[in-house]
Amino acid sequence: MKRAPNQPESQIVIYAGIYAKTWTVRDRGTLLPQHAHEFSHLSYIVSGVVRVWCEDVELGDFAGPRAIRIEARAKHRFLTLSDNVVILCLHNADRADPDGEPLIAEEHYLPLED
Repeated sequence: MKRAPNQPESQIVIYAGIYAKTWTVRDRGTLLPQHAHEFSHLSYIVSGVVRVWCEDVELGDFAGPRAIRIEARAKHRFLTLSDNVVILCLHNADRADPDGEPLIAEEHYLPLED
């Protein structure tokens, strides 16, 4: 798989017991790799259109604004179907690791060509 020309950008805010990570993805066709968290969370499509898989089952295409429930330890991934997608992942900050990050149950990396 070729590396996306414009890599997704993220911003993190932790406030009032909520961990919020915003992903801004400029280009359609960008894949955010499969991963799983120890605890359930919400992925909120703020803008744009994405295709979502959970446990290798296609959940469908979602246009923002739209909230998607992600169960604990469920492997999930996103493919952007439009330019300028914004995804907001919301976690309970009280269940974070010592660095403040949501606990990762499983993470996958994509083998990329240069």
